[in-house]
Amino acid sequence: MQTLVGIPFLLLCLAAVAQEFPQEEPQTSRTPTPAQVAERLEQVKRDLLPKCWSSKIGENEQEKKKYLAKWQAVTSAHYILFTNGPTASCKKYASTLEELYTYVQKEIPFEDVNHLLLCYIFATPEEYYRFCGVAAGWSEDQARATAGHATSAYYACYYESPRAPVVFHEATHQVIGACHKITGVGSWFQEGIAVYFEKKTSGEKPSGTIKNDFKRGEYYPLTEFFAIQSLLSDPKGNGHRNYDQAGALIDFMINTKLPPVAGKFPEFLNAARKGRGFARSGKASEELVKLVYGLTAQELEALWKEHVGAK
Repeated sequence: MQTLVGIPFLLLCLAAVAQEFPQEEPQTSRTPTPAQVAERLEQVKRDLLPKCWSSKIGENEQEKKKYLAKWQAVTSAHYILFTNGPTASCKKYASTLEELYTYVQKEIPFEDVNHLLLCYIFATPEEYYRFCGVAAGWSEDQARATAGHATSAYYACYYESPRAPVVFHEATHQVIGACHKITGVGSWFQEGIAVYFEKKTSGEKPSGTIKNDFKRGEYYPLTEFFAIQSLLSDPKGNGHRNYDQAGALIDFMINTKLPPVAGKFPEFLNAARKGRGFARSGKASEELVKLVYGLTAQELEALWKEHVGAK
């Protein structure tokens, strides 16, 4: 499986559990003036960065000034990035995010939101880890298990390759939450759709090894799979496999030609968007499948197996 700076990829995806932050900040218009961008940058410097910098910086006025001077705002058609990373490379982050945005919008259409999507790119891992404690309320261990995370409110990472798989994965979480306005359904859905677009944008097959997994019996029946609160935190240790299988399930739901699933993924998204009551539970997911497809979880699973030739 893919890795980023030696950390297994499955440990990079604690995305959907973060609390939205900062909820109270004003959103940036889709067409901000240079003055408005500068004002937002100053707000980040004033309100956020003092909570994230090291004690060494916080105790020295000269260090504070040097640190804050490195921060800049990079804007693109749909994003505003606040960063102290390398200017040229961080502009490439904006290009990567725009590429992902366009890809998702083309495959599962949505209307542009009326504000820029917020991103933070920190120059070092330590800065990012401290941000995680402030923004998501994570422990240091939880933060160190990630290289990036996202909610509907923001995307954050530390500087690495702008085209690392984690960038596409986590940016998908932000688009699904902010643009499709779907924050529930279940871990299988949230992580599955992120894995799907992560693999599609890198040229991999989202179906992965699911056909062989089915044949070997190395999978959870959908009634169990839907009920897993966090795929990554599966007590049986199948987090890696769960992510791949969730991506394969989304691939089936989007691309199968088998009725009654074929062509109904937009309807599934719409139902999930309207049904804010479809919380993250197995029962809620089963009810959503029944509502959209008229199928039980077992019937959907049987069609999935038929779709990949593992029946």
